[in-house]
Amino acid sequence: MRVITIVNHKGGVGKTTTVQNLSKALAINGKKVLMVDNDPQANLTVSTGIKNVETSIYDTMCENKDLPVIKISENLDLVPSELSYMNAEQKLQSEINGYFKLKKALNKFAKSYDYILIDCPPSLGILTLNALIAANSILVVVESAYLSVKGLQTIIDVVDDVREELNPELRTEGLLLTKLNRTVLRREMADTVRDVYSDKVFNTCIRQNVALEEASAAGADIFDYDANSHGAEDYLNLCKEILANA
Repeated sequence: MRVITIVNHKGGVGKTTTVQNLSKALAINGKKVLMVDNDPQANLTVSTGIKNVETSIYDTMCENKDLPVIKISENLDLVPSELSYMNAEQKLQSEINGYFKLKKALNKFAKSYDYILIDCPPSLGILTLNALIAANSILVVVESAYLSVKGLQTIIDVVDDVREELNPELRTEGLLLTKLNRTVLRREMADTVRDVYSDKVFNTCIRQNVALEEASAAGADIFDYDANSHGAEDYLNLCKEILANA
């Protein structure tokens, strides 16, 4: 089982979109995949068409219950989130093992899935740290825009600290450039990331594609919504790159 945490402390860069569509691409390729919505905003849960949940990741992290799993499609399951999860951070900080709750919960699925992908909130707080400690690797989503690129080193530094102090097995899966288009600024930002982090950047980029936004709004992944779109092509290529590097 490989646990990949998708992270960036900036919102709106495409973390949730990446978790949903990369997970579906892996499932299409015959891998058993679990998506974990580790964000109180619950955007991943909503994007998969789940609107009301009886139990969520909150019940696991704060009430010590087993992770609730919802079947989404063939080979693809989800641990949902909800708004009440926003109260978890303070509770976890007061517990001795508060930073290891997610890792402990996911260990029970060691033989059930090939891949677990964790969506994180746009912060580097205890919820994200739980996901970093639970992971084998991280995938950093980087929008090809100035502010996203500017904050990239902060994420790298935090990951290095977690690797050194809490999770020595944590490695960098790769940096994924998203929302790429033909404008000069976007291209320059993408080139900057490749120049600085060349060996860590995926060959695949996710092009700016309205179908990706439409799919999320419709509660569907890009392959069900528009399998012929650039978004579907890009996430399938990303999937193939990850499988090739496994």
